[in-house]
Amino acid sequence: MNFKLLLAASAVMFGMSSGAQAFECPKHFDAAQALIDKVAGDMKGDMSKQMPKDQMALVHALLDDAKMILAGAKHNHEKPQSAYDHARAIAKADAAHGSALAADLLHFKMMQK
Repeated sequence: MNFKLLLAASAVMFGMSSGAQAFECPKHFDAAQALIDKVAGDMKGDMSKQMPKDQMALVHALLDDAKMILAGAKHNHEKPQSAYDHARAIAKADAAHGSALAADLLHFKMMQK
């Protein structure tokens, strides 16, 4: 009897976790988008205009990667086939955040030179 109760509880928890992942996607999207917007704004500053074009191109490449990865994350979220797609959307959103963070760090480092 306890085994049946355990199975039922597991099924409920699994169902809740699938819904939780879908609900959690927008938080990850928002975090990535906020950092993308921050870096894009920083790149329009006066200090950035003094940076060599080849250095700015490297920062732009990382920022473009972040935008592209975030678009893929939103696609996975909007057309999910299963909970896996929501999990994948979260992973991609976090990867987009990572690329934006790398762009931010690179931009900051290059502005110090």
